[in-house]
Amino acid sequence: MESAYIFNILYTDETGAESTPIDLRWESSNPEVLSITETGTLLALAVGTATITVSTLVSNTLISTSNSIEVVAPVVPVETTSYSGEIRTTSSYLLRGGFTLSILDGELILALDKDYKASTALPGLYIYLSNNNNTTTQALEIGPVTVFQGAHNYKLPDHVGLMDYQYILYWCKPFNVKVGEGKIYD
Repeated sequence: MESAYIFNILYTDETGAESTPIDLRWESSNPEVLSITETGTLLALAVGTATITVSTLVSNTLISTSNSIEVVAPVVPVETTSYSGEIRTTSSYLLRGGFTLSILDGELILALDKDYKASTALPGLYIYLSNNNNTTTQALEIGPVTVFQGAHNYKLPDHVGLMDYQYILYWCKPFNVKVGEGKIYD
């Protein structure tokens, strides 16, 4: 674990004018955690805390400033490979069940859980992915609903990414009416 940072010094004389100090001295209170070069380049070596001090001698007076620095372990982001949620009705028609949108073997799959149920009373029920839960404009049409109960999957096109769409929409296509939705992620 090594990470470097270069300190810049703003030094002003007794009148407030910016000037260059003649002899800067850099020190680390814990060189095993933070080392610092003569030119002010800081190098993080391990997790821990150290105080960095820079000083200079002006007219036989030692002037210094210090900063305490904590070195933390880097956070490695975990790659999200799936989102799960619930589909709920937004109409008087039956629609409910859990879902998972996930990447499996390089393919994006929308899996409906075994508790999934949808009304068969609607003509032309379709499923979409959308970023607006109130319209199918600019939505991706997955296709007509052909399974109305139980677990089943939809393989999504290769150009669709896991986070491309925020909602699953169920829509009665002939009447342009929303039937239900599921929020994929916030």
